[in-house]
Parts: sequence; structure tokens; C-alpha cells
Amino acid sequence: MAKELRQAFDQASELFNAGNYNELGAILSSNVILKRVGDPGSIVGIGNVMAYLNTHQKSQQPQFVGPKIQMQIEKGTQGVIGGAAEYRNKPGDRVMVPVQFTFVFVRNDPNDDWMLTNLFAVPAN
Repeated sequence: MAKELRQAFDQASELFNAGNYNELGAILSSNVILKRVGDPGSIVGIGNVMAYLNTHQKSQQPQFVGPKIQMQIEKGTQGVIGGAAEYRNKPGDRVMVPVQFTFVFVRNDPNDDWMLTNLFAVPAN
């Protein structure tokens, strides 16, 4: 992971889009919460999130495309990045769903790398 908040966000997005879920798991907090896009439910805890990504998402490899950062807040051991992006279920899909997202990062000390603890995205329309 990265010590700079924006780098941490970019790294998480790149790993997700590449389908590198095990590498992504290494930068997720053990208490991570993943909100499923287009579904009211969330998945809680690193084990459940990793199982979901590797069993339900691996074959589809959804994409988080063109994020436009509209908010970035960093307060020592907590950081938030939010904005708008498009989401598609598979790399070749032409249908893209506009989403609003918020990613929450944490770290134990301001000198530590950021860990992703909450991934929240909902359809914008």
C-alpha cells in the first residue's frame, strides 16, 4: 500500500480492475466492508470479502472506470476519497453504470501505509 492517500486509492482501483483480488486483499483492513454495486447488501470482514471477490467476481472481473475525485479528506490516521465513476460488470461490457463512491482508509500511525476499510459505491441514477 502507499503512504500517500491518492496513491493508495489508485493502487486499490488498479488491483480491483485487474482482477488481482489476492493482492488487493493484502491492502484491505481486517474489518473491511464492501458495498455491492446495485445491491442493497454489504459484505463484512476480510474473509467474506475475499471469498466474494474470488468466487463471485473473479469470472466477471468488474471494472471501476474513470474515477473523478470530488472529495479528499486526510486526518492523520483516517482518510476518505469520494467522487463519481462508471462501473461495468465485465471488461467488454458497453453498458456502464454511473456510480457515486466513497473509499475510507485507515492506518495505525501517520507514518504507516493506508489500509482500505470501507468501499462504498451506489448507482448515481
